[in-house]
Order: sequence, then structure tokens, then C-alpha cells
Amino acid sequence: MPYSQITTLGFIGLGSMGSPIAHNIIKSGLQTYIFDIDASRCAALSGDNVHACSSPIHVANKADIVFTCLPSLDAARSVVLDPTNGVIKGSQIKSLVSLGTTGSAYAKDTASQLQAHTIAFLDSPISGGPAGAKDATLAVMCSGDTVAYEFLCVHVFPHMSAKQFYVGDEPGMAQIMKLVNNINLFIHLAGTLESLTLGEKAGLNPSQMIDVINASSGLSRSSQVFIPNNVLSGAFNFGASNAILKKDLELWAEEVKIYETSNQVGKATQSVFDEAIQEHGVEADLTTIYKTLRRTASLK
Repeated sequence: MPYSQITTLGFIGLGSMGSPIAHNIIKSGLQTYIFDIDASRCAALSGDNVHACSSPIHVANKADIVFTCLPSLDAARSVVLDPTNGVIKGSQIKSLVSLGTTGSAYAKDTASQLQAHTIAFLDSPISGGPAGAKDATLAVMCSGDTVAYEFLCVHVFPHMSAKQFYVGDEPGMAQIMKLVNNINLFIHLAGTLESLTLGEKAGLNPSQMIDVINASSGLSRSSQVFIPNNVLSGAFNFGASNAILKKDLELWAEEVKIYETSNQVGKATQSVFDEAIQEHGVEADLTTIYKTLRRTASLK
């Protein structure tokens, strides 16, 4: 089927990112088939073009292009590759669009298995957090099937994202791009928060320090947005758990091994976050690292 004739989408995974993304792509007007293991999340999405499904294969039996937005590698493998209920067994699906951060090895293996079933694969991790998902301001990094990418850039991506980047035709390249972005986020967040504890202990005001950093050469998105809004506010609500952070740091370490590059700063960052995870647990928001850093600095 030519992409010009595509009329149906599927969306699997309606969590903190998937639900607002699905809500936005419904606005494309295409018939959209949705699934989540929590049926109440499907019930929360409504529209004349929205149809709840009972399983991943049910979605893939109805939709030409299926999106997945899943929290773990295990979930991604099960939803896509399960020999009984996975989307790979679907009768209608033509392309799979993976929005999660899974690492390049998963992307390459999944693309290969899907190709054997004449299903194209577009590796499409996203960045921008729950706020970006809600506001349709996400950045989407894509690699793989160019025809699917061109169709989505016209008909779907504008409803869910502000910027799209095609980084290569090999599946997995977008995963590496996403992990390059994420390791920068984690380094900036941990480093800036650690520096604030020294300043505060010396008598400086944390909010004023952030103002100075943002007017100077040390600014980053962490200092401009996440720290004032999600940390110093006391909310600790970036919207991503320590479990997601731990997964991404481990995926980054795997890429470092594959490409044999330095990871000294990455290891140091992971060590700091590991301490926070041990103290606050994997379900806590990743910004709780600040509480651990303050305790280490003997700040109340």
C-alpha cells in the first residue's frame, strides 16, 4: 500500500508520555487504534476516530502505522516481538514507529526481525518530557525507513512535535543521538545541583545562583528550566523516574563499550545518581538527586 493511501494509526503505551502524545496525534484525523495494559488509560482518550483495542496484535491488525511508547526494553520486546500477541504478527501493519529510548542494539535487532515480516521500522526516540508531550513541542530523532518518515512529517509529527531530525538511514542511529542528548542532560543536572550545595553552604542563595548561572557561561536547559521549576520549587516533579534514568545510563554505557569511547564523566555522573537511587528508590523522580547531594553536604 502506498503511504498516500494510509488512513489508520495505532498507538501502544499510554503512560506519562504516551497518553498526551496519543491525545495530540488523534488530531491528525486518521482513525487511531490504541492499547495499554491499563484499560482505564484507553477510556480516558475519546474521539470519533479513536478505538480501544484488547492487545498489541489487535492494534496491528487494524492500523497501517503503529507507534509504541513504552517504559522498558522488556515491555518493548514483548509488545513488538511476542510470537502470539506481538505487533510483528499483525495483518495490517506496514510500519512500526518506536518512540522509546531502547539503545541501538534493540533497534537494529527489531528492524531486522520486522523486515522479515515486510514491516518497515522507524527508530524515533523523543525528547522534551511530559510537558513537551502535552504541549506538542517534543523533538523527534529518527533513523530508518525514509518513506514512513516523510509521510509522518506531513501528517502526524506536526501534531506531536516542534522539531523533527532525520539522523540516518540505519536503525539505531537515532537511539545513539537520543542517548548523546540524555547523557548531557544528566551531566548538566547533576553537576549544577552539586555546585549549588557548595554555594549554599558558603552562604549563597540557590535561586540567585541560578539567576547568575543563567546570565553567564554556565547556563544549560537544566539551569534555565528544570532546576528552577522542578527542584528549587520543592516540587521534585521533572516527570521521569529514577528507573528511567537508570535504564538510560545503562544504555549509554553499552554504547560506550560498542564504540570504545571514553566514559569518565558518564561514570562519575552514574555514581552520583546511583547513590540517589539507593536512598530514594527507583520510582522516585530523578530530581531527588538534589536531596541526596544536600544530605552529603550536611545541608538541611
